[in-house]
Amino acid sequence: MGSQRRYEVVSTGIVTLDRMLGGGFPNGSVLAILGEPGSGFDLFAQQVMFFKAKKGEKVAYFTVDRPAEDVKGEMAIYGWNVEEFEGKLWRFVDAYTPRQEVRRGMAGRRVIAEILVNQLPSAIEEGYYTVVDTFSYFLLFYELKDIIDMIETAIFHARRHGGLHLLLMIPGLHDRRALTTVAHFTDGLIEFNLNPEDVEASGSMRIRKLRKVHHVIRSIPYRITSEGITIETTMRVA
Repeated sequence: MGSQRRYEVVSTGIVTLDRMLGGGFPNGSVLAILGEPGSGFDLFAQQVMFFKAKKGEKVAYFTVDRPAEDVKGEMAIYGWNVEEFEGKLWRFVDAYTPRQEVRRGMAGRRVIAEILVNQLPSAIEEGYYTVVDTFSYFLLFYELKDIIDMIETAIFHARRHGGLHLLLMIPGLHDRRALTTVAHFTDGLIEFNLNPEDVEASGSMRIRKLRKVHHVIRSIPYRITSEGITIETTMRVA
């Protein structure tokens, strides 16, 4: 596959996964990363972005569902100390604090959307790789036409400036119409499913859609270890 590829890719830093994808994800992609709590979907995004920062890329991490300190603490468990990059290659964009103000009636709900609408495109323009943790908030509280506009705007800038841009989502919070809309308008949809039967934390990464990649392994086994997400060598091809 690698010799036939006619597009640039972005490495995830997970060697086995990159090999399965033909080098990584297509450059300039906006991907929906889905998973229930505990499945490792958010861990995957943190791991990929920490790898990019170590390689000298800039990362903007939009915190919507929890404060930045919680994200930093979770990453530190795996040895990913983002504080060494803050102010240089890594910045947190705080949408969590305004969200609490909305909850207490101190601000209108639109203020959260404005953070994403205004700051996500500018971050992509400035060459940042981005994560929205989570995009589920917007799906729950805004109309689908607004969601489509957010995604299309992000894609427009991603095509021009490249990088990898991840929208984290919890599928159990949304109906089929919302998930289908996101799947249609994003460049890819990847879902993490934990296997409840296994003693250790393991599951499968389902690639339901990936722009430019027509022949790709659709179900990739993974484990959650002390080093983060690791890919199993046993593979099933759809």
